[in-house]
Amino acid sequence: MAEDLPQPAAGELIPAEALAHVPGYRGGDALSVRRLPGGRVNRTYSIQTPTGKYVVRLTPGTDAWLAPERSVELELHGLAAGAGLAPRIVHADPGDRWLITEFVPGPTWTDAHFARADCLARLADTLRWLHGIEPPPRHGRFDLLEVLTRYAQRLQGTGRDAGIDPSQYVQEAAFAWQVSGGADRPQAVLHHDLHGSNLIDAERGLMLIDWECAVVNDPLLDVACVLSYFEPARPHADVLLRHAGLGSVTEKQLAASVWLFDLHTWFWYRERRMRLVPTAAEIEAEGRLALAVESGLARIL
Repeated sequence: MAEDLPQPAAGELIPAEALAHVPGYRGGDALSVRRLPGGRVNRTYSIQTPTGKYVVRLTPGTDAWLAPERSVELELHGLAAGAGLAPRIVHADPGDRWLITEFVPGPTWTDAHFARADCLARLADTLRWLHGIEPPPRHGRFDLLEVLTRYAQRLQGTGRDAGIDPSQYVQEAAFAWQVSGGADRPQAVLHHDLHGSNLIDAERGLMLIDWECAVVNDPLLDVACVLSYFEPARPHADVLLRHAGLGSVTEKQLAASVWLFDLHTWFWYRERRMRLVPTAAEIEAEGRLALAVESGLARIL
């Protein structure tokens, strides 16, 4: 999980204000601190103290224009941690500058895991447990069509989208949402960003980390997330649905949900370009999603 590079002292990497909340840390201690991989906006470190091992995430700002603060992330992460599905939160800065959690040892998933039916069954069992948590009565509610509308408004007329009308996709999204049946299923706590780097095979079971994208919405969107991110998982869609407790979902409903997830992620990448210079991998992902949005719409019309 960590980069194998020489690491400076803790105080050179992590602000003293944050270190003060790490259990067992005493100023001046020579402790093991390692930069953890991933993240272009966040910086994440593991730190070993006499009382245990912890993760410190430093954040100058959320990596999404539509997520101005992290109260939803913290509440939903806390609910998942209480259910044994996420690391325990040790301390969260009221100003959203850092988050300290317990460190969960274990390997993260690779792309190969998402091609295996047995692994997907384990993941879907975990999602079924997550989706069974009672969501907050109001906090974290995610109106997908409203979010897509706001993205489209922000993208409109940026000069990057010649020949593309983002508002047209929002109209098609309203139809896809009806087709998906999302409004008819009980809303649930969603992780909503099921990359392999966010799944840890721990001794106590599969653990979900990085709750920055967590929301309350249709549980089918978590299955759609897996199928959108990992094409090798698609032949095992029935395994995901059955183990996630969504066995009654039809092929067309699933296709509509995957299309909506693709569209949301595509808009996210395009908006992100307004704030950050994209990497080659991000440009490739955006192009793949553009093709998926165009081709996927035909399957639900």
